Formats: sequence, C-alpha cells, structure tokens
Amino acid sequence: MLAKIITLVTGCVTFLGGFLVVWGAVQLGRSIGNRGGGGEGMEAGIATIAGGAIIIAAAVYFGQLDTSWMPA
Repeated sequence: MLAKIITLVTGCVTFLGGFLVVWGAVQLGRSIGNRGGGGEGMEAGIATIAGGAIIIAAAVYFGQLDTSWMPA
C-alpha cells in the first residue's frame, strides 16, 4: 500500500518538475527573443529551470526510500 502511494507521489512530483523545466525553457526562449528584454526574463527562466530540476531530483530520491520495514 505504502509503495503504491510513494510511486504515485513520485510520478506526480516528477511531472510537476518536468513541467517547470519546460515552462522555464519557454520563459528563457521568450526572453532571448525579445532583443531589448533585459536580464530579468532570462533570470526568471533560468531559475525556473533550476527549480524544476531540483524538484525532479527530489522526486527521484523520494522514490528510492526504503519501505521494507512496513508490514505487507
């Protein structure tokens, strides 16, 4: 039961992290597309990409937690 919950949560959090990485790439691309856009949009895009990558890494770590101590 707990293993199924962990698998579900891991999948959802990984999806969220992936979504943030893609959204950050869109922000970065739009910022680069604006020739006079300044650095604010680029900073936001890079920060969103980094945040999404951290969330994905946390989901992978969460998915590796040992649940063998739980009774079946």
